[in-house]
Amino acid sequence: MKHTRLRSFLLLFLCFVIFMTGCQAGSSDKNTSSTEKKDYNIEITDDIQKIIDRGYLIVGCKTDVPGFGYYNAESKTWSGMEVDLAYQLAGKIFDTTPEKAKKEKLVTFVKATVENRSTLLVEHTVDCVIATFTITKERQEAFLFSDSYYTDAIGLMVKKTYSDKNSLGTTGITSIKKLDGKKVGVAKNADTRAHMLNYIRQRSLNVAPIFFEYSSYEALYRALKNGTIDVFAVDTSILNGYLDDSLTILPDRFAQQNYGVAAPKDSQGLIDAVNVVIDQYGY
Repeated sequence: MKHTRLRSFLLLFLCFVIFMTGCQAGSSDKNTSSTEKKDYNIEITDDIQKIIDRGYLIVGCKTDVPGFGYYNAESKTWSGMEVDLAYQLAGKIFDTTPEKAKKEKLVTFVKATVENRSTLLVEHTVDCVIATFTITKERQEAFLFSDSYYTDAIGLMVKKTYSDKNSLGTTGITSIKKLDGKKVGVAKNADTRAHMLNYIRQRSLNVAPIFFEYSSYEALYRALKNGTIDVFAVDTSILNGYLDDSLTILPDRFAQQNYGVAAPKDSQGLIDAVNVVIDQYGY
């Protein structure tokens, strides 16, 4: 009887050891796979080789969107998320760091606006455009786009009312529902007006705003400040760059915008490289 019990105990113990060994091996396999580094190397395609042979990357960037693409004329410096992305891309192409790409001037920036972004690409004036360029089906027919590196939506900025500290905006303007007959400023050649009217139609709002187009965000900002327009309408990321103590952004949001890097149709290698950068830097 004692021998039988001993054999049973040893058998159970052996099974337990085998079970635990298997668990540890499985855990080790999982840890190994989870710690494997991604391959962030890029393929040097013909379009990328042309950039390397030239010695620098040419990027169309906004000059008037603080936080995204901004050019300081006094210091002659570029700054913002999209400028950083350009240096990260150059670093990838020239096999160096973004910091060295900036120091060695491996990016040449060209002023991009809502008006000229497409022209810059069609005429191959730039290698790519990184300029709050929303990915749309229509644009994808004309150009290549990267994965989205930022998601935004259109917003509305108005003046604050100092007679009422709790006011959301100017007298009578607390939301898009209060825009009947109001003057709304939008960027020239942008799709803000179309998106706004579509939003109004979908919700059966009884409002008819009057739209005025401006060639720059700076001009829109000045028009709002001096009272020429009642509302500055554009992506909220752009509005945030112009927000000051006298202005406020209303709660309304509509027409989600996914920003992507755009390039000519013959630049697939460059777009693939952009996607590697977007993944590597966690955009």
